[in-house]
Amino acid sequence: MVPILTYHSQNIRGARPADNDHAALAADLEALISTGKTVIPLDRMMEWLEGNLDERAVTNSVVMTFDDGCDFDVRDIEYPGHGMQRSFLGIMQDFLERFPASGKPSLHATSFVIASWEARHQIDAGSLFGEGWMSDDWWNEADANPLLSIENHGWDHNHPDLEGDERGNFHSVDNREQCMEQVVHAAESIGHLTGRRPHYFAYPFGESSQYIREIFFPEYPELHGCRAAVGTDPGLVHPDTDLWNLPRFVCGRDWTSPEELLNLLG
Repeated sequence: MVPILTYHSQNIRGARPADNDHAALAADLEALISTGKTVIPLDRMMEWLEGNLDERAVTNSVVMTFDDGCDFDVRDIEYPGHGMQRSFLGIMQDFLERFPASGKPSLHATSFVIASWEARHQIDAGSLFGEGWMSDDWWNEADANPLLSIENHGWDHNHPDLEGDERGNFHSVDNREQCMEQVVHAAESIGHLTGRRPHYFAYPFGESSQYIREIFFPEYPELHGCRAAVGTDPGLVHPDTDLWNLPRFVCGRDWTSPEELLNLLG
């Protein structure tokens, strides 16, 4: 069984791992390697789930994901009131410099980004500081980096910062037209900027309708081209896990320290 871990680079309320996902990521990487665990790409876990790799290839492994695609994923930025924050990508690079044999060749994370520039602009203004910290000019270079890949977090996240009667959750995305916008249109837009169409989808807020899980994704692979979709129900991925709602543990919700993470993973 394989755990998928989730971090949000905009989660900065202090300097400790319990208050700062950047501090948590740095501490968690060291804790994981101290117990002999390996961080593997989402692709490798999928190869195992699809029966193309023996279970030994994923034994004692974890998968890391980043949600929302804020610039803090890849850029060191001064966060108001909390100082300079080392990017998630920078933390991974620092880790490899300190432990050169630990992460090679598999240290990797998946960054799920929001496709719509207009939606990101409104979310940035409403939930961050309006500094343009949800840009897309880094996606192509990041996706080409061996430590990172860019995947699909929806067209506009159906975010509460946007206008509309059904904003604020993703359960309402429950028909083909909405799924085409949130999944397919988003994938095309992201692929235009990265040069590679995404093949994984992360449900915004971890929420999903029965329609998208049980009808759209399983019945229309030729439209969406996805290998799997991930939610945020806590749990471990095993061979019988639903490919259209893979579980993930969320930093700050499911653990707040490296010790809690190791206890969680067992």
